[in-house]
Amino acid sequence: MQEVTVKDASVYCAQGPEHLGATAVGELSGKSFVFKDLFDVKGYVTGAGNPAWLSSHDKAIHSSSLINTLLAHGANCVGRVQTDELAYSLNGQNIHYGTPVNPQAPDCLPGGSSSGSAVAVARGDADFAIGTDTGGSVRVPASYCGLFGLRPTLGKLDLQHCFQLSKSFDTAGVFSRDLKLMGDLFSVLTGSPINPCGAKKLYIDNSLVKQLTGERIAALEQCCKSADITLLRSDIITHSGHTLDSLSLLFRTIQGFEIIELHDQWLQQHGHTLDTAIMERVIWARTISESQYQQAKQQQQRFKLYLDAAFKQLDGLWILPTTPSGAPKLTLSGEPLALYRSQLMGLTSIAGLSGFPQLHLPMQGLAEGPCGFSVMAAENSEAELIATGLCLSQGEKK
Repeated sequence: MQEVTVKDASVYCAQGPEHLGATAVGELSGKSFVFKDLFDVKGYVTGAGNPAWLSSHDKAIHSSSLINTLLAHGANCVGRVQTDELAYSLNGQNIHYGTPVNPQAPDCLPGGSSSGSAVAVARGDADFAIGTDTGGSVRVPASYCGLFGLRPTLGKLDLQHCFQLSKSFDTAGVFSRDLKLMGDLFSVLTGSPINPCGAKKLYIDNSLVKQLTGERIAALEQCCKSADITLLRSDIITHSGHTLDSLSLLFRTIQGFEIIELHDQWLQQHGHTLDTAIMERVIWARTISESQYQQAKQQQQRFKLYLDAAFKQLDGLWILPTTPSGAPKLTLSGEPLALYRSQLMGLTSIAGLSGFPQLHLPMQGLAEGPCGFSVMAAENSEAELIATGLCLSQGEKK
């Protein structure tokens, strides 16, 4: 692991802490981590990726239990890392602190909002990182930066003493270059052992296959064959009565209303400091009525029940592309970037709306750049996802 001597401002937060030592010897001794600038550390200000937020808030009086647990199991913290402003973006760009360089694709977006978390791990500054995932903020940067990324079941990891964006979707998540380490982390943070047995069947929707490059599908098929896992087709999305576009809109409606409900007083005073693209989302979110929100929540509940029933009928796990393609170029902007974001959120909204866990598995050497697939199942199935991911990862290496 490379030693960090000069802190990159696009990755690391100036307010610190720069280091937190392990408080005991444990399973994670010798491992290091960074944490996203949404988690509180006693005596330090949480900045949420925005200088105005940093200056308008006091020092935290409590620390995140996730950070305390990692320190208590032997890990050392090597810094607080940047996020997109208020975690309300998936790009990994920050107009105040800069865009971290994607180590896997320097001319491409690193992904966000957990941009610093992903980049620090991808370039070897730390062994793992914790971030948050509301609309894809762990899964997307993990995909763009070639990492394993886990969004656990909603509420599985404690988010007390952490910045809140959207109460219906906010989830703490983990990045790592090593999936076995991620399994160890999950066990430490939840007390749940990792099931050594993975699924022997995976199902991918026909509607999603049509959107993917032949190279990525062929790589998945070969990976499954090498791991002795059967890859089958399903039509779960089609039978749900939704399209990816309608799921994206449903997610954004709930998220947008909850952001305004919680943060509009601050946004009225400091919204002018936000990136224009993020402020445009805020302005749109203000148009969402209470009635539209309640209707969306009812649709969300129906979709969750449908997906739960559909997953229980499978004798395996669901697999889906984490992102539509490899990481977009840094030069992509305007309408093309907005269109890509809509396609992306159609994919990421599935786990958000259902609250189900999703594990991103990177694929190496694809012409489209860093990307891969995710395995997904009903709530509290993280152990099976990780075990299956280990089998698939070993299959890819054969």
